[in-house]
Amino acid sequence: MVGLRKALLSVAWIGALVFAVAVSALPSRAAPVDAAVAKFLGDDMLDILASADRVESFQLEAKTDVTDPSVQGYAVRATGPALTVGQVERFRGLIFAESSYVFDKSKRCPFLADAGFVFHAGERQASIVLSQSCMLWSFARAAERGKIEDYDPIEADIKTLLAELFEKP
Repeated sequence: MVGLRKALLSVAWIGALVFAVAVSALPSRAAPVDAAVAKFLGDDMLDILASADRVESFQLEAKTDVTDPSVQGYAVRATGPALTVGQVERFRGLIFAESSYVFDKSKRCPFLADAGFVFHAGERQASIVLSQSCMLWSFARAAERGKIEDYDPIEADIKTLLAELFEKP
């Protein structure tokens, strides 16, 4: 009886360990968000970005008002790979940190889209379009006009992510 009890406890512990490992591999749904970022993006956008179960990447053309496929109205030049769990977590960390933005200044350069991401949370979607020439990113849901802000402080991080996704070894 004691042997059976030990075996059952061992199986229970192994099951709990397997469950814990499986859950830890899922994308985080509770990434910390700085207050200024929450105010800028709004609750619905934050919820989609935080709970997305899939993120697609695209290379874009600055050409707008095109038919499908497009992201925020910018023509898709090429579809990139889906982001890995690690890439999504790293990108969320950048998006949700106030230190990634320059909220108190504005730029006078054209927004020339060249990369985009679509976050999927069930049936809901949100997109981020990048203009690397000006270091600006645009956040939008569905057909709404994008909210544009500077990402100057994280230029190197954005370049690293884009290189991982689009540069062939």
